[in-house]
Amino acid sequence: MNKATLAACLATAFACPMLASAQTAPAAAASAPSLGAVIAATPGLSLTGYVATTYTHFDTSTPSQRQFDTTQNGFTLNQASLTAAYLPTSGFGASVTLLGGSDATYLPGGSQMGVENAFVQYAQGNLTLLAGRLPTLAGMEVVSPIANNEISRSLLFFDLEPIFHTGVRASYAVNGALTLSGGVNDGFNRSSPATGASKTVELAASGSPTKMFSYAVAYYYTGTSAYYNSSVLSKEQLLDLVGNLNATDQLSFGLNIDLVSKNDYSGIGTGTGKANGYALYANYAINDQYSLSGRGEYLDDKQGLVSGTLGTANKLKELTLALNYAPVKNVKLSAEVRQDKSDLPIFDGGAKDKQTSFELLAAYSF
Repeated sequence: MNKATLAACLATAFACPMLASAQTAPAAAASAPSLGAVIAATPGLSLTGYVATTYTHFDTSTPSQRQFDTTQNGFTLNQASLTAAYLPTSGFGASVTLLGGSDATYLPGGSQMGVENAFVQYAQGNLTLLAGRLPTLAGMEVVSPIANNEISRSLLFFDLEPIFHTGVRASYAVNGALTLSGGVNDGFNRSSPATGASKTVELAASGSPTKMFSYAVAYYYTGTSAYYNSSVLSKEQLLDLVGNLNATDQLSFGLNIDLVSKNDYSGIGTGTGKANGYALYANYAINDQYSLSGRGEYLDDKQGLVSGTLGTANKLKELTLALNYAPVKNVKLSAEVRQDKSDLPIFDGGAKDKQTSFELLAAYSF
């Protein structure tokens, strides 16, 4: 049993008054240990989380090409996240992340509350084994707004990359410059396989050869899947490349490349559909409190596989500029302006080929 679960059960048990018999006086109830005391008494057990809310304004009435932040003009409680984890460097452990708010609707069930990640872990030496609902190995950006420099997620995040997988994964740390990973999952972003779909195989390599440079390569392959164009089951592949360069103590750059292909993308005999995405990032730390960041993207959707009209080529571009401010520890305030442009009129219900947005974010982590 997970130590956190055992501790909670014991705390509940001790908190209940003891039943008294008819012949004896009631025994005094033992006081329940506080949650902080349980965590402090369990080495390696952690409880962390954050709350993030945004204000968004779009010049279109129906925002599109966004994974999150889709309110046209208003405030939104995007995420309230809580993670309980016991992950020792040797032996068994587990981690559970609960996610609430509007962003949680991407999870199975589509409600504003769900399980983002939940897995068991076994670690021994350089080997780590995981099983359960796992975060994807692909992409530069993540679900949590705390770890991203921009408020909105990229086109690559929305159109090309999965977010979670349900399956098993093994990782082996060769050294600091190379960690190898491999796993088998129930498809892309699925808690269970779609009817007729095959398992998805993931392979990855990552590391930090120097203090200045880090990289990650992830490859996903499935023989029959419908993640790209949900109406057709066929072979799909994703190759994801990520690189980070710390040019100076203040200036850093990032690059994310996604190469997607789908056989018989619109039915048997229609050929291979391809979509290639490129995202370039820059971040400059002005001081300990302020930083400026920028992101530029280009998505070449050669057969309209992930945007626009299926079978019609489309190219999308986007530019984002953001200012981040940390007034005190654990607080993040951000402002962002972004413009998306498409070869086809895919914005505002097909009426426009451009979309401009302004966003504010406030987040507190603990």
